[in-house]
Amino acid sequence: MFTFEPTINLGNVITITLALAAALGAWYKVGSRLDLIEYRVKAIEDTLKTLSEVLKSIANTDKEIAVLDQRQLAVEGVVSTLSRDVADLRRGEGFIQAPRRGNVDGEYTR
Repeated sequence: MFTFEPTINLGNVITITLALAAALGAWYKVGSRLDLIEYRVKAIEDTLKTLSEVLKSIANTDKEIAVLDQRQLAVEGVVSTLSRDVADLRRGEGFIQAPRRGNVDGEYTR
């Protein structure tokens, strides 16, 4: 059977002291590593937040570019119509009709 000896000797004190020192050292080292990991995670979160803001800005810019493209297409349509009207006027067609051309000498006709 097992027996229990209640005496404490120097070897037991040294063993307990070294175990406590090892536990404190491990706690300190793990704590510093956890602090480093926490710092890195914070830096990554800040970077992701910045990237999120940049992506929102890019999305807004894409919307503005789409609106500008639509406006450009509308202006090109108007320019095309005006170009056709001016070409018709140069040939004496369009708003100027042949019966009312009494004093137009045909300078702009082709």
